[in-house]
Amino acid sequence: MKKLLAVAALLPTLAQAGGLLDSTVNVHYHFVDGAQTVNTLDKIVVGAGAELSCSSSAELCNVLTAPTQSLDFSENAIRYDYLGSGADFLNVQHNRFQFTSLYGDDTVITGVQLSTNIAGLDASRITFGEHMVKVDMRALHVDANAYFQLSLVTAPVPEPASAALLLGGLALIAARRRR
Repeated sequence: MKKLLAVAALLPTLAQAGGLLDSTVNVHYHFVDGAQTVNTLDKIVVGAGAELSCSSSAELCNVLTAPTQSLDFSENAIRYDYLGSGADFLNVQHNRFQFTSLYGDDTVITGVQLSTNIAGLDASRITFGEHMVKVDMRALHVDANAYFQLSLVTAPVPEPASAALLLGGLALIAARRRR
């Protein structure tokens, strides 16, 4: 009986959280200043090396005018690098990166860890949901060689059949204990 309980307890841990490699993610940039609104959307296939480097034909590069910026996605992280001499993100209503379509239905984001050398960029400027992350860049100054890296903490979503099997097994164990 104890062995059966131990196996039942391990079942949820057998599911593996997926990663970003070989997936398509959406990179948005939102800039709103009164009547001026700019929303970009670039669909990126995650692979080896930087997925988006300015100056390229990416919509993001048309808004972020410095040609010395890049975005690199890895298995569970997003990195932004600015290699110019310095620039300012305007203090307007919205001035943010938004990354969506992160992971498939079998994996959700449960946390984000921030590493950065950009003064003023802290955890209060990061919001996330099950499949997206936003980074508020309003009124931030980036120096030469500025960066931020978002390490994504994920968890697998159990399949409904696995969860039903686990619950059925636990109900059977409970019924046997009552006898």
